[in-house]
Amino acid sequence: MKTFRKKLNYAWRVGATGFSFASFGLGGVAIGSIIAPLVNLSSSDAKIRQDRAQQVIRHSFKGFVEMMVKLGIMTYEIEGLEKLQQSRQELVIANHPTLVDVVVLIGLMEKANCVVKEALWSNPFTQGPVRSAGYILNAGSEQFIHDCVERLQEDQAASLLIFPEGTRTAKGQTLNDFQRGAANIALRANVPIRPIIIRCTPSTLTKNEKWYHIPSEPFHIEIKVLDAIYIDEILAETQVSPKHVRQLNQKLQQFFNQELSNHE
Repeated sequence: MKTFRKKLNYAWRVGATGFSFASFGLGGVAIGSIIAPLVNLSSSDAKIRQDRAQQVIRHSFKGFVEMMVKLGIMTYEIEGLEKLQQSRQELVIANHPTLVDVVVLIGLMEKANCVVKEALWSNPFTQGPVRSAGYILNAGSEQFIHDCVERLQEDQAASLLIFPEGTRTAKGQTLNDFQRGAANIALRANVPIRPIIIRCTPSTLTKNEKWYHIPSEPFHIEIKVLDAIYIDEILAETQVSPKHVRQLNQKLQQFFNQELSNHE
């Protein structure tokens, strides 16, 4: 009987996971085709329209995560939520163990800009929301760095969320090598860096893992928002140069490796 219940529960979660991702895709189409055009008509001010679109996405993402919790697919906890909600004009960086990291974080942040990769920018299910919200396209160019710095230096700017690994970690890995984009942006914008440590137990929705390859039990995401890192506290010199970008990137990688290994 116990084995039967476990199999039934597993089958339920596979179906519920499929339903969740289908809902996410349809929600993206609805935001892009219906809600975003209405938001665009709501004001002649581009900044106001962008802020409203970001709030639509925030509430949608939060609702999506709560739906997955109610369906018994996942649970989550967060330490330092107030630091994240009060974050303004910071570069928020996080490791990237699962597909839903960005959804959870955007749903928790009061105001946030976000860096998105080219695949999401052109995906029919996500292009409407990310473009209407004014999220920044990471096409791997110098323009991407410039756009991020410009956004962070605006008056009363929201914080910018980026994943320095550039992609999710593969199953069995703890952390990919950091790309230098985040360090480059932080140095050029001269803003505090807000690190977030994410852990997922058991591991699921990693790189190259299909959505239906779910674990034998609901997965639990643990989020820890740490104190801001100020660049002049960890680098002797903070002028923008390839050397200092490389040094900052190495220190951030070491910091995340240490935090993740401490937990283990």
